[in-house]
Amino acid sequence: MKCLDLYCKAGGAAKGYHMAGFEVVGVDIEPQPNYPYEFIQVDALEILKDLNFIRQFDFIHASPPCQFYTRAKSLSIARNGGKYGNHVDLISQTRELLKATGKPYVIENVAGAPLINPIKLFGSQFKNLYTQRERWFESNIPLVEPETPKQKMKTPSAGNGIGEDGSISICGSGGVRGLNSTQIRLYWGFALGGIDWMTREELAEAIPPAYTEFIGKQVIAYLKKNKENCA
Repeated sequence: MKCLDLYCKAGGAAKGYHMAGFEVVGVDIEPQPNYPYEFIQVDALEILKDLNFIRQFDFIHASPPCQFYTRAKSLSIARNGGKYGNHVDLISQTRELLKATGKPYVIENVAGAPLINPIKLFGSQFKNLYTQRERWFESNIPLVEPETPKQKMKTPSAGNGIGEDGSISICGSGGVRGLNSTQIRLYWGFALGGIDWMTREELAEAIPPAYTEFIGKQVIAYLKKNKENCA
């Protein structure tokens, strides 16, 4: 089964879908030299309009830029002299185009984003994740949350090192107490579940692959069941 991964960045979501069993093709408007699978550099909104291209995929994942909603906005402003950049809301445009494809889809974004009836995932619901990294997932097919409830982590605030439970805050570009620049990148990758192919900047935005592996398995089960019902 094939998954189209829109706004793919360096491939955190893609890795999870691949582990779930999908062949993955990534799309992003910017070059993504570290993306681990087939990659096409193009505007995600434009490629969604090409229904002949879309026809080859069984499922579409989209992660529109989150900076418009992120809770880390205030931290970024503080660390950049009051500047934050010009970030736009692409969720509604993406949703309408996804609906028009007729394909099963998932839209991922940060807490507080205007998603419709999303499931909410947290690092503490999964094994071997050491960051909470709350993310929301909207879909046009039924999805369930993990049976394991969210647990409180002993995570220091951004830049203040590693908690006694091993957890760390992953965001921003400043220093982290007790770690040099190489150690920050390595520990962030470890805390996200073993991401070892990204730069520090890419890790700061990455989706833990465990999240999309969990979702991808549900999507594959849905697709198989739907195929059987149509047979």
